Amino acid sequence: MKAKRIVKASECLNLSAKYKIKFHIGIDEQGAIIIRVAENEGGGYFSPEWVKLQTILDKLDGAKTPLTSFTLQGITEGKSSNTIGFLWAAIYSLGLVERDIDNPRVYVSCDPKPVIETIDALIKSGTDIKVDHIPDGRKTVTSKPELTKKSSSPKSSQ
Repeated sequence: MKAKRIVKASECLNLSAKYKIKFHIGIDEQGAIIIRVAENEGGGYFSPEWVKLQTILDKLDGAKTPLTSFTLQGITEGKSSNTIGFLWAAIYSLGLVERDIDNPRVYVSCDPKPVIETIDALIKSGTDIKVDHIPDGRKTVTSKPELTKKSSSPKSSQ
């Protein structure tokens, strides 16, 4: 699936609130709202594939409560388990889910109408954000600078 255009580029914190994740919201050729993870400041593989927002909403509606990121299991083709957690952080930042009052380790779904209305307004306004190319369907990692290890020289035996 490819985006016809991107209507929102945003960022949020990952679920552990340690690193930023960047994500895009777009529309596909049929006009469906789609979302993808675009970057991960903390390192770690993810798939930048587009997922229909309706697929996410259907998963939330059909899920048993309480909700966790595992609720979205199976909506991506990529094999990286990080992708689902990063998508969950994105939908949390959008207000599609919120932490449960009684147990902040799990979530409850929220009314998607305000989020969809905001995205629809961007679509109708003709918003078309240009971003650096992100390969569709490939695992991607944005990593922290690598630490160099001291080379260990073999001890000489005398």
